[in-house]
Amino acid sequence: MKYKILVLFIFFLALGKFSTAQSLIGVWKGTSICQVKNSPCHDENVVYHISKNSTPNTYKVNAGKIIDGKENDMGTQNLTFDPRLNILFLVDSVKQIKWEFKLTGKEMHGTFMSKGILFRIVNLKKED
Repeated sequence: MKYKILVLFIFFLALGKFSTAQSLIGVWKGTSICQVKNSPCHDENVVYHISKNSTPNTYKVNAGKIIDGKENDMGTQNLTFDPRLNILFLVDSVKQIKWEFKLTGKEMHGTFMSKGILFRIVNLKKED
């Protein structure tokens, strides 16, 4: 009996992690607010298209910004998802940048750091 309960517990724990990771896939829209005033950085309305990569816990994020009502591509990055912390992140020590997004249901709240400076705060909601 204890063995069956343990197996069910492990199954539901794994299912929860799977569904959380699956909830990343889709279209996310929101704002990217510049934190470095008097710089070339500008506040933006953004769209992130997130899809699963073939490697475990990695996702392709294709980012765009909205200009005059049209989506303009800003590039694609591969980010890693930590299911224990519900965080999607990228650390590039060569370029000295760090992206980090905390997933909470259908919202993600994130930051972009460049050379140790908080450059952007990003708030996204998942489209249905």
